[in-house]
Amino acid sequence: RNRDRYKRAVMDTNRVLHLAGLEFETALSLGADEAEVSLLRDTEFGVTVRNGEIENLVESGSRRVGIDLFVDGRKAVVTSTDNSEESIRQLIAEGIELSRVMDRDEYAGLPDKEELGAAEGDLGSFDEATAAITAAEKIETAMKLEKATIALDSRMISDGASCSTVTLTSVLANSLGFCESFDRTSSSISVSCAAEDTPDSGENTGKKQSSWWYSTSISFAGLDPVEKVASRAVERTLRKLGAVKPKSCEVPVIFDDVTSTQLLSYVASAAGGSSIYKKASFLVDMLGKENGSPLVTIIDDPLMKGRPGSRPFDGEGVRSRVKTIVDAGTLENYLLSSYQARKLGLKTTGNAGGTSNLYMKAGEHSPEEMISGIENGLYL
Repeated sequence: RNRDRYKRAVMDTNRVLHLAGLEFETALSLGADEAEVSLLRDTEFGVTVRNGEIENLVESGSRRVGIDLFVDGRKAVVTSTDNSEESIRQLIAEGIELSRVMDRDEYAGLPDKEELGAAEGDLGSFDEATAAITAAEKIETAMKLEKATIALDSRMISDGASCSTVTLTSVLANSLGFCESFDRTSSSISVSCAAEDTPDSGENTGKKQSSWWYSTSISFAGLDPVEKVASRAVERTLRKLGAVKPKSCEVPVIFDDVTSTQLLSYVASAAGGSSIYKKASFLVDMLGKENGSPLVTIIDDPLMKGRPGSRPFDGEGVRSRVKTIVDAGTLENYLLSSYQARKLGLKTTGNAGGTSNLYMKAGEHSPEEMISGIENGLYL
């Protein structure tokens, strides 16, 4: 059934490409200077099980057509779930009327034509086998993950295990001649568990300690084995038993892979174009200046094969490229859409829609080596 849905999505994509031509013809005839049409269609499945029973199950499909119209320096955005020709014509007419009450914005408009395009090569973002995995297989995977977690330690209390998949088709076309699409699949499993923290006496008496773990992949087959995910969740839960609040202190801090991801997201937000032109970031006027340790290099790479954030173009059709945000502690780039770039007098970095695969370049030492080199510190 999922495979059939994917085939229908492909057919729908071809239809939207036809409608894009209709939109541009209609929009320009009604007074628009430029226009863009996008289609996003996905099918999602998610199941959560607890104590061997299905607690929540969602299977859904959705589609969205969005039209951006630029009229005399004004921008209007209209959306619909109906991609019939009649609906498209009505949307355009409504968008043209809407634009007349919008403020003029000299920076609004499509990207420069030379910036448009799609990165070459297969980015490995779609796995057809994943689109064909049955609901029964996904439910069984969640059940196995919960059982594996409970079986590892008699103290474990299940807070639920889940399995989910998404199949997505994205199409973008504009009146400058850009017309591209890409498909993406994603899969994930996760489990949450708890254990009673029951010392004879102390501040943890009567409390539970809990944690979780997960695995994500473009393909269902690429997920970590359920035993590995369960083991990590149990390990993270048991190490909390007996924990006490430390006294206030000033010590070195090491971030684990989860919290470091959050930390990087804050840096990316601070380097985002809207934060910069609103002057709401500590990175304003810091391009080319040292603002961190020379050990820190942060990269946004949408061209990594088989990674969740990989994409051939950004949310407005700008060709994807690798960006070094921070190079050895020096801020090298902001993360910009074409609109943000115009406001700042810079060039777009292909980041309309946000970051892609954001990571910090690995250093010379493993986490274990870093920890062993600290006599007294904090591990987050």
